[in-house]
Amino acid sequence: MFFAFLKLLGITVGLAWLILLLVLQVFAQQWALTELLIGCLIPVSCFIPGFYAIAWSAHRPFRTFMVAVFGGMLMRLVFIATIFVLLAKFTDLHIPSVLFSLVGFYTLCLAIELYFVNHEVRYLKEKVA
Repeated sequence: MFFAFLKLLGITVGLAWLILLLVLQVFAQQWALTELLIGCLIPVSCFIPGFYAIAWSAHRPFRTFMVAVFGGMLMRLVFIATIFVLLAKFTDLHIPSVLFSLVGFYTLCLAIELYFVNHEVRYLKEKVA
């Protein structure tokens, strides 16, 4: 399950970057590449270990699974908020670009993660029934 997540995450992030690079070429906005890269790397670097914890806990008791899901979500949000505040305070990046990129890639990663979690919960329900 974890390697399928990594594969789908890599494919979708690659396609998102391809679309973003084409759009940036059309509008000649090369200055936004750094902000987009930072906004991409922060969520991706949070979701990979977070999903690994969820994949690890998938076949454990339900309480362990829920702690992994909700505890991981809380840790991700705190980490991302901390990094964003530090970036806003100590760098001269274009903050709206970082913020929109961060929200976009976070939403993309979250959708992929929810797809896999939903699939795993359905599989476990069918296995029990």
